Amino acid sequence: MTATTIGVVTDTHVGDELPRLPTEVLERLSGVDLVLHAGDLVDPSVLEDLRTVAPVVAVRGNHDHQSDLPDVVLVRAGGQRIAVLHGIRPAPIELGSALAFTFLGRLDVERHCRALAHQAPAADLVVFGHIHIPIDRTIGGTRFYSPGPVYQPELDPSFSWDGVPRRMYRKLRERIPAHARRPAIGIVRVNASGIHAGTVHLDGPIAPDGPTSDDALGLASHGAALPWRP
Repeated sequence: MTATTIGVVTDTHVGDELPRLPTEVLERLSGVDLVLHAGDLVDPSVLEDLRTVAPVVAVRGNHDHQSDLPDVVLVRAGGQRIAVLHGIRPAPIELGSALAFTFLGRLDVERHCRALAHQAPAADLVVFGHIHIPIDRTIGGTRFYSPGPVYQPELDPSFSWDGVPRRMYRKLRERIPAHARRPAIGIVRVNASGIHAGTVHLDGPIAPDGPTSDDALGLASHGAALPWRP
């Protein structure tokens, strides 16, 4: 079996938060055979940029209002079925989950992943985004993987935390460990031994004149992802 290397990108938010895709994203993706974008591109120019690296499969996120992208795509690689979706759940579930995490510190990842499984029942791997945190969990024989987003508001000097919804969002994000709020992409390798997924953190600023994640989040140094099991 020929091994396939897949880049995973999500929540780039170019056009509503960032003016352009950070060049480091393309540099880190160099050499992949395929790129999966799990939604919230916002500006379709992101697809054009990613196509300079490899063919792209992308889905629509909740910020992709003018997009005709599909909600779910099933990709086959190395005999494995990989579903790509953004990760949106029904509004009552989204609200309840956000409130539980914000005020009680509970993030029910298993329930979240089982809700996504209904959107992709035939997948061996589900690639998703939306919640802006890294997740890698196997439930019921299916692996659920999100490397975390490219866009993190803590690294954007122009992001406003004003207003009640944004203040609640900030409170929620303060419960997430600093190392899990670093911008990132994923690299998935599919070969005869199965699916191997790893996260690659972005070291440079994501926004013009923005700080690095080490400076903004008070991290001592770059390096491998620290263990965090939400």
